[in-house]
Amino acid sequence: MKRRFKKLQSIQGALRFHELSFVVLIVMTALMSFNWALAWQKSSQQSLRLSSINTHVQHLRGDLYRQLKEVFDVVFLDDALAVEEYYLFVERINGYLLKLKALTQSAEEEALIVHIENAYSKFYQETSRFIGADVLSLEDIAWLDHQLEEQTFRQLEKAFGDLERYLQQQQRHLTDSDERMFGKMILSEATPIILALVLLSISKWFVRRNMLAPLRNVTKGAKIISTGDFNHQIPLMGVDELRRLSLAINTMAEELSSNRDKLIETKKQAALGELVPLVAHNIRNPLAGIRAAAQVSIEEANEESRAVLKDIIVAVDRLENWVTSLLMYLHPLKPQLVESTLIELTDNALSLIELQLNEKSIKLSRHGWASAAHQVNMDNNLMEQVIFNLVQNAIEAAPTNSVIDIYYWQNQYQIGLQIDDQGVGFEENPGIENSQLHKKLNCGLGIPFAQKVIKQHQGELCFENLPEGGARVSLMFDLGATAVH
Repeated sequence: MKRRFKKLQSIQGALRFHELSFVVLIVMTALMSFNWALAWQKSSQQSLRLSSINTHVQHLRGDLYRQLKEVFDVVFLDDALAVEEYYLFVERINGYLLKLKALTQSAEEEALIVHIENAYSKFYQETSRFIGADVLSLEDIAWLDHQLEEQTFRQLEKAFGDLERYLQQQQRHLTDSDERMFGKMILSEATPIILALVLLSISKWFVRRNMLAPLRNVTKGAKIISTGDFNHQIPLMGVDELRRLSLAINTMAEELSSNRDKLIETKKQAALGELVPLVAHNIRNPLAGIRAAAQVSIEEANEESRAVLKDIIVAVDRLENWVTSLLMYLHPLKPQLVESTLIELTDNALSLIELQLNEKSIKLSRHGWASAAHQVNMDNNLMEQVIFNLVQNAIEAAPTNSVIDIYYWQNQYQIGLQIDDQGVGFEENPGIENSQLHKKLNCGLGIPFAQKVIKQHQGELCFENLPEGGARVSLMFDLGATAVH
């Protein structure tokens, strides 16, 4: 049953259903017309039969009176030709009786005809003796004049009257039946019209619900998708063909969205490919000079200056590694994983940012540093640069004399780092693929670089505004992907 109903959900199945419905409607109308034609034919035949019986009875009755006249002509006028006419009427009346018997269709009709036949038989017996007699007595003549008319003929009239009343009654029944049949015929003739209207309404509803409405959705959805909103989904509704068309357009939109993201990523990579080597070149040259100067000066410096120069050399080497990692970002390689903790990586990144903190009188507050951090496998250079960029963004957004809180947390399944500032928060989610937004937030390449690195480490980077004000950036990593085994 479900399979048959499913077939109706296609355009071909719907058309076949409508064709079959109209064929059934035509056949039903034809059958009804045929039945009514048969009923009218039967009624007409019955009416003709009753009319024929009535006609034969009237003819029989008329001939009977003429036969009686011939009897009187024979008896009182001595008309020789009347005898021949008398027997001629006998044949005709017997013929009418045979025809009446042939027309009867019920026992009641047959009994009425037999009643007439018996009454006529008695009339014939009583009158035929007058036809063959040579001499009639006065008593016979008196009987003929009174008894025949008062008794025998009265019985005939009664028989005729019974049959006529029966015929009138049957005719009334037939008329009533015709009237009822005509009323039913009008009602039955209206039935196909009503069914046609119902079928038309159902067809209109079906077409509107399963074809027109889905087509409007497809047209509207195609226009929306053409504007660049590839996330729009056309509802899967209507007949199977339209559902498949909607699904195909949705799939196309998803593929276009994916291709657009890849194109944007490619453009960003191309832009970075032009920018980063230039930045790296301009950074490496001064760094090389600073390191060389520090190395030359370290031999002649006192103990206190030597410690500062060593710190400068370490910082320069770290910056050199970051520049190298930034260049690797343009040509992604498999991260060079080493065992470390997220706390150690954060401390290394924060060691280069103290000057910026002092300039804005911003205090850096660490939370969770007392815990025994999990050892994880990460690329130290890449991850330090991610944390450095995110904290630097927080410093730029934070007001003077504020606090930046850094929270380290861990559980059985994950480790994470949260960076909270007291700035104005994000106007939009900076995690979206939108280079204009990065420029507006003054975060440059920090966030796209962080996203790339976090993704390489199978982690997650989230951005949110805090209810009390400020913004939060969260890094989360599954221990199953980064833990040391």
